[in-house]
Amino acid sequence: MTRLEQGQQAPEFELEDYQGQKVALSDLDNYDGVLVVFMCNHCPYVQAEIPEIKNLNDEFSSIAIVGINSNSETHPMDSEDKMPDFVEEKGLDSSHFYYLSDPDQEVAKEFGAECTPDPFLLDMRHRLFYHGRLNDKAGPEDEVEKRYMHDAIKKMLKRQDPPKEREDPVGCSIKWKEEVEQ
Repeated sequence: MTRLEQGQQAPEFELEDYQGQKVALSDLDNYDGVLVVFMCNHCPYVQAEIPEIKNLNDEFSSIAIVGINSNSETHPMDSEDKMPDFVEEKGLDSSHFYYLSDPDQEVAKEFGAECTPDPFLLDMRHRLFYHGRLNDKAGPEDEVEKRYMHDAIKKMLKRQDPPKEREDPVGCSIKWKEEVEQ
């Protein structure tokens, strides 16, 4: 699997959101950046990071946050039908948070996403600025001490260089269709 590298142009995509509306990456050109987080409804790591996602959404209104659910439907909670309930239950409904479904998993493959949550910060031209953990939480029960993505967004908005150090994302593996079909 290929992985989007720092400075590379993100692949264009057009996916349906949790309300059935099409959203393309190019639709988000009016933002100063786009944080793409591969996520799903059931993962305990995603559940634990919802407060951080909401904090980033509140702190940086000039950044679009795009959650992409690429899991196969082996976990019924991750089905497209459950996405609206998840957004409502978690209080994620805002004008710059988009929760999209990637049913054929092509977008996850093009980005090189491996787990949930797996965040990719794109600059205003949709080039990868930073790929790494949202924060230093090693497990769902841990407290946050370092907010890696928060710091990366601040650097990007100030037109500074990306962080040199990065921590690989931690979470549940993406549930690939090929694994289920075998």
